[in-house]
Amino acid sequence: MLYKKIPKKIYNHFHKIFSGSNQNTFKICSECGGVCEHNKIGTLLPGEEEYMAEKMGISVLEFKIRYLDVLKMDDGTLIYVLKLGKLCPFLNEENKECDCRDFKPIFCKIYPVIITLEDEKINFTIDNWCKLSRKKACRTYFETAIPLLSSFAIPVEWLRYVTSYDYLSFDYDQLEKCRRGKNKYAVFSLEELLSLQKTEIETASLYINLSQKIEEPVF
Repeated sequence: MLYKKIPKKIYNHFHKIFSGSNQNTFKICSECGGVCEHNKIGTLLPGEEEYMAEKMGISVLEFKIRYLDVLKMDDGTLIYVLKLGKLCPFLNEENKECDCRDFKPIFCKIYPVIITLEDEKINFTIDNWCKLSRKKACRTYFETAIPLLSSFAIPVEWLRYVTSYDYLSFDYDQLEKCRRGKNKYAVFSLEELLSLQKTEIETASLYINLSQKIEEPVF
């Protein structure tokens, strides 16, 4: 299934207005250790690979080879995801900085804003699990992104595929082993990906331990 790509001008407009992390959020994320980046699959919005490739000054094909893998759904639909088995392919190993800081993937930039699908309707809300959501100033700041996100016109059909794995946790070590021998631009079936998720007990214990360390929300 093919989806209408989100125009590059929409991405440009969003990144110009909403900067994502700032000094306040970066400090909190540093203290947390970036737990939200572990065990999750980073997904690009329709057309985002073209936008980011242009910003980097490289071809779309080179961008895919460097940074992306593909999830192939049962009906053949392709969903572009960040390389599986790596914490973040955009993290510069030399200076430990983000190589796409000003145009990073939308799903990464807006977190703790999350996108949900309820009764075939797309909603944007704050993930209360994130430590940023528990600081009033940070929560208010990220809420300013929600009105801007309405301009993206995200395809409901596309998001329905993403929700089939987006809330699950995965074993990065197993993902890395699984992609060995595959091409640099690897293709995984959804069934193959789902077989590499963590067990419910492991996922539950992770959240319980974290909730004990994080203070209660203060608004």
